[in-house]
Amino acid sequence: MIFFGWGRRGKTAELDPGRVLVRAWSYFHIFWLFRISWPKGYTLATATPDGWAQRAISDEEGRALDPNGATDVNVWWRFGLLLPLIGIVCSVVIASLFPSA
Repeated sequence: MIFFGWGRRGKTAELDPGRVLVRAWSYFHIFWLFRISWPKGYTLATATPDGWAQRAISDEEGRALDPNGATDVNVWWRFGLLLPLIGIVCSVVIASLFPSA
């Protein structure tokens, strides 16, 4: 049985024929539900006759090349069920601090 896992993934967006923007992120999860992901950076891949040439670029350059956010990690992959869990905890804390509200 797999109870937890970790790794790295990437998401790509084709800029033009022969150039691809790759955004990598790392993640850790428990039961695939409680997941936390964090971005690792951008890579610009260019097609050459010998294969793909890759070079790391800064976050500013990556955001400039991807203004629509095609390589952004969605909320489920970033936080999983931690987001609703935090909402429930905040609701309980606020309800206990202000019982008449």
